[in-house]
Amino acid sequence: MPKSEAKNPSVFELPLAELERRVEKVQALLSEAQALLPGLRTLTEEDRRHSNGRLRAGEGAILERVLDAVRAQPSYFVSLADEDEGHDPTRLEVELIADRLARRNLLAQLQGQFAAVEQPLSDTVLHLGEQTRTVLLAAYRIARTLARSDHKLRDLIAPVIDYYGSMVRRPKVGEDKPHTP
Repeated sequence: MPKSEAKNPSVFELPLAELERRVEKVQALLSEAQALLPGLRTLTEEDRRHSNGRLRAGEGAILERVLDAVRAQPSYFVSLADEDEGHDPTRLEVELIADRLARRNLLAQLQGQFAAVEQPLSDTVLHLGEQTRTVLLAAYRIARTLARSDHKLRDLIAPVIDYYGSMVRRPKVGEDKPHTP
């Protein structure tokens, strides 16, 4: 278990009640953040995979320079008028594009901050899962075997047996096995 300074104990060292309090506070803050950002898009997995909107580090600022060039010589770019998904198909709506890029760059800052929390949070959840699941599954296997003769134990782990049993559904006697071509 990683040790931290006494002034700022880690999630591994905090008393469970304090960790619960902090998790509730973070959940409230995340709900507030979601309310502050209405209308965020949710792409399909397919759309996300093939999106051309994935900008490299620093690319947002570089694209602002392209906008400067378009502003300086708009007549050079009239052929793109119908590609900006704007309101006027006869002209390139530079200010609309600039607004979208500025919004993208602002939200990308938040995305980076969320990612800085999400990855260690996800890794910590996995780490704690590794520390608990293996030993508890071993205990479950023992309990499942003993439950055949211990009714009290059987009652305690019946929901567990149902949970894991539903993941590996076996055909019932007389039921046709799935046909695989």
